[in-house]
Amino acid sequence: MNHRWKRIAVSCLMILALVATLGLGCGDEEEEGVIITIGHISDMTGPAATALIPINYALKDLAKYYNDNELIPGVTIKVIEYDARYDPSRDVPGWEWIKMKGADLGFTALPTTAETLKTFAGTDEMPLWALSYSEALDYPPGWVFLANCPNRDLIAPLLNWISENDPDYVAPAKIGSAGWDEPYAIGCKNAVREYAEAHPLEWDYVGGYAIPLGGMVWGAEVSQLQECDYLWPPSTGTGTSTFMREFRDRGYEAKFIGTDAHAAYRNLIIDAVGWDGVDGMLATSPTRWWTETQSPIVSLATQLLETNHPDKFDQFVYAGIGYIGGFQQTYAFFDVLKAAVEEVGADNFDGQAFYDAAVTFSGQWDTYEMWNFTDTKRYTWNYVGIYEWSAADQDIVRIVDPWLSTAVD
Repeated sequence: MNHRWKRIAVSCLMILALVATLGLGCGDEEEEGVIITIGHISDMTGPAATALIPINYALKDLAKYYNDNELIPGVTIKVIEYDARYDPSRDVPGWEWIKMKGADLGFTALPTTAETLKTFAGTDEMPLWALSYSEALDYPPGWVFLANCPNRDLIAPLLNWISENDPDYVAPAKIGSAGWDEPYAIGCKNAVREYAEAHPLEWDYVGGYAIPLGGMVWGAEVSQLQECDYLWPPSTGTGTSTFMREFRDRGYEAKFIGTDAHAAYRNLIIDAVGWDGVDGMLATSPTRWWTETQSPIVSLATQLLETNHPDKFDQFVYAGIGYIGGFQQTYAFFDVLKAAVEEVGADNFDGQAFYDAAVTFSGQWDTYEMWNFTDTKRYTWNYVGIYEWSAADQDIVRIVDPWLSTAVD
């Protein structure tokens, strides 16, 4: 356990020189407070940078908000950043770098990074907060905490809702998927296949196809999926837009389906295929969209972005869910951090304190217990919303107002 604290003594030399004549004494040491350092391993220049750079801003904006308003008394939050470039070979060096710089906690949105570092987090007893889900991070439970939910919890409610509510649905509908060979896409591919095969009267599974991370050529995969009625396309970086463009350029008409991961690349997708190319796309998300300003968290995110980065506001909104979704996932992180400090005191905070607070924490958003961890559960959200990509609105629109439970057979 590492007890992180820092004190700065007030120099008394000049004052002592005056004691004899003025009768003045030296004051006690001035307490600056405990510094808690968050080591953020991200992609700032690689294939996922478009979505992840806004998350970098969200993390720093929330840290500043907590510091300025002294929301964790006696604590100053510091953020340091390492560019992993979505290159797995940089994950371990990144972890060692943030440790060398004094990180108390790790933070990442990269699924490959979190998988690589799970063992390191446990060995070092330094919790890692991850924004993407993979089964390897969830089980067996360890020191990685996931501000997301299992791919099956995103896919199953969506396919169930489509089969019961989408006017374009005709049973059995043909369905398939494509993506890069990376943890998130693999998890979604498996979730689509498992749900379809478990519901053969509703779904006819065509197949799931993957190409190496970073690939841009989708000719064979597009051909294999051309007869789909519903199609889960790649969800990361330029792979998303290049696949969707090639699919539409060939004249294929499957209705795209997705998750919040696709919304992280809205700008790339719309620039590639236009709103007409994605009109009617249906997706789930465990976090709210920009227009849902009835949520205090969305309102706070909008306020901080407008105040701190007015020159980037339009850019980040157009980019997609990166800032607004990452903000909500990071807000949950700070909830746990605050609870941990309140439990043990600022001077006694360490990785174990965060771990202990996390495994017993639950948070309520809106009218549901929206998320929690347990001794064995390492993912957060228990409910999702249903959204539609709408050409008429030129936006992503929530079409199911109540949150839907992720517990779908």
